[in-house]
Amino acid sequence: MVLLENKINPRYYHFALIGYCLLIFILSSLPGDELPKIDIEFSDKYIHIIVFAVLCLLFFYSLKNQSKYAKLKKFAPEYSVLFTALYGITDELHQYFVPNRSCEIYDWLADLTGAILIYIIMKTYHHKRKAVTALVFMLAVISGSCGSSIDKKNNYMINVTAEEAWLNLMPGIDETSNKFGFSIDVKMENFGDNTGLAVKDLVIYLNNDTLKNKTFESQITKDGRNVMIKVFQLNSERYLDTSKPLPEEAQFSFRIYKGSNQIKKLKTSKLTIHKVY
Repeated sequence: MVLLENKINPRYYHFALIGYCLLIFILSSLPGDELPKIDIEFSDKYIHIIVFAVLCLLFFYSLKNQSKYAKLKKFAPEYSVLFTALYGITDELHQYFVPNRSCEIYDWLADLTGAILIYIIMKTYHHKRKAVTALVFMLAVISGSCGSSIDKKNNYMINVTAEEAWLNLMPGIDETSNKFGFSIDVKMENFGDNTGLAVKDLVIYLNNDTLKNKTFESQITKDGRNVMIKVFQLNSERYLDTSKPLPEEAQFSFRIYKGSNQIKKLKTSKLTIHKVY
């Protein structure tokens, strides 16, 4: 293992790191409804741990095999954790702007967990062969715990199927009444029982304002093995600030709960607000 590493051109470590960062960026750019469904409890957190554990390892080998900055080389394990954590922050901020993706502190903590696990391995096992063996063992344990968490009853998909926003500017509408309307349809395939389902934490992102804590309506119906959810405006609620210009674009995020457990956080694409005259 050591002889093999000595034969590798140091630039290949840098290329591998850059390529891996680009791969993470590309995958983070995919809308949430285009990602494959993995029916494992906390599966996204396991994936974050594994992906960023590998990223931390690549940072380590890249820093260790460069000679321009002596301090980075000397403290390669520590800087690897720092750079991995910083990249994890930028990755979460990036996902904030991707439809049906979200910026989650718990995802970043999972990223950091993966980096710290690699750091512990590197500090505990000084011999490179032992470090690689320990890494493989760690990933096997994580994969095994994923497999043991599979819930065959939760083989469902949740997607936004329709979304629309409009402004009612017809003559005769009272200036103090609600002019803003929206409708969002969600399909929960193979969900089964819809008892206890609720939509909460609606946030409306307008191009000139962000609306929180606004009341809204939701309808939850059963259609065979599917559950259909419609989220729409409450006509008695005032959504717009009359002191600001009328918005041109809107985006919505909300969470679906079953009892006290969050099932999914959804975020629509940016919508052009249609004007009704």
